[in-house]
Amino acid sequence: MGKRWFRTGNEIKSMHGMGRRPGLLALGWLASLVLVAAVAVMLTERWSTPPGGDAGDDRIADAQRTPGSEQTGGAASSADAERDAPAAESADTRIVEAPASAGTAGAPAADDRAESARDGDDDADQTSDRRVAASGDGGPEAPEIIPVPAADGVDKAASGDGGRKGEGELANALSREGALGLVETARLSPPPRSQAVVDWCRQLDARVVGVSSPECMSDAYRDTGGRSVEGRPLIMREIAASSGPAAGRVLLISATHGDEPSSIGTVFGWMELMAEEGTRYDWHVAPTLNPDGVFHEPATRLNANGVDLNRNLPTPDWHEKSRAYWRRVGFEKRRYPGENPGGEPENEWLVEQIRSFRPDVIISLHAPYGVLDYDGDFPAPRKLGRLDLNQLGVYPGSLGNFGARMNSIPVITVELDHARKPPGDAELKRMWRDLNGWLDRYFSSVRQARADNAADSNDAG
Repeated sequence: MGKRWFRTGNEIKSMHGMGRRPGLLALGWLASLVLVAAVAVMLTERWSTPPGGDAGDDRIADAQRTPGSEQTGGAASSADAERDAPAAESADTRIVEAPASAGTAGAPAADDRAESARDGDDDADQTSDRRVAASGDGGPEAPEIIPVPAADGVDKAASGDGGRKGEGELANALSREGALGLVETARLSPPPRSQAVVDWCRQLDARVVGVSSPECMSDAYRDTGGRSVEGRPLIMREIAASSGPAAGRVLLISATHGDEPSSIGTVFGWMELMAEEGTRYDWHVAPTLNPDGVFHEPATRLNANGVDLNRNLPTPDWHEKSRAYWRRVGFEKRRYPGENPGGEPENEWLVEQIRSFRPDVIISLHAPYGVLDYDGDFPAPRKLGRLDLNQLGVYPGSLGNFGARMNSIPVITVELDHARKPPGDAELKRMWRDLNGWLDRYFSSVRQARADNAADSNDAG
């Protein structure tokens, strides 16, 4: 039979049923379109990713890039450029993305605000010397600024060899990825230099023989937060024993009288010898106890309140004895003891350093009488270089009185020959050798006395 021109009843019913379900057809077409699109995307990514590249990283970079930056070869957006510009202008900084933790980013911010309030830095100086904290409104975190090690001869750590301690460890930490590497970097990298220390070093370099500004501006010096009458910083350097446990603690002070700058140059010379030869002791060094006197025009013995700091420390019967002493010297202004014992901010700071550091020996440098003075129970050093022992006694409010008589800390007072010019290199080395010889004898005696006391205690038990 030929082709049928009619339909059966069942066929007609089946066609009518399909016509009543158009949704099935639409769903089928939609599924086909989705499948085709997915295949197209996969093929596009497969052929567009360069060999060895990471398509995921490229997508992140593209999402951060504005349309304008794509036209200029991938330049950063204007907002990013504005954020990074201050750090890029500094020769001493490198930008490393901060960790995502808000708590970690918040801690440097509080420290930087406190340090800025103490130092009174300019905004521009803060940019180059401090880490940038994350914004406080919960927005994107700003980058963290990590100091770049300066050239040789500029930055020296307090280690005995004069180099930056842990350079290899720092480099390894910088090369690591992730939060662990950032934490190790923060631990190993030295804190940024304070602008107060930088200014202090430049002023000393311009005024004091024997001080080098680049060498001074290392991470070894720190602003303690103490301030003079006129608000100048009281700077400290802490030097640890070169190897092994320290045999003792020594506090070294100079420029108690501001018109004796040779004492500062001598202390800097001794610190260079420590770096070259090493030391068995822990040192706290205060090169300018009286910065107002040092930087006054002209330099003056007294602090900005007109007080002789070496007659102002709190010693027994100070009010009565200091006034009697001042009458005896004819009310000479250069030896005015002040109104209250230990009432000058520089001496308040000094007393606190002695209390917290608990030195076994105190060494104080003066000029220009050319003698060696000593206060203490242990036998005195007979000489320091060409300076011979000449014990002058104690005065009301003097460091020898406060240290030796009140606190049983031996005090060596070095009176240099000249107020302005420090000793030459050969003499500095002789003085340094003699000083260390006495320190070795003193601490050896202390150790022996402690051992004897321990033996007596065991016998008694």
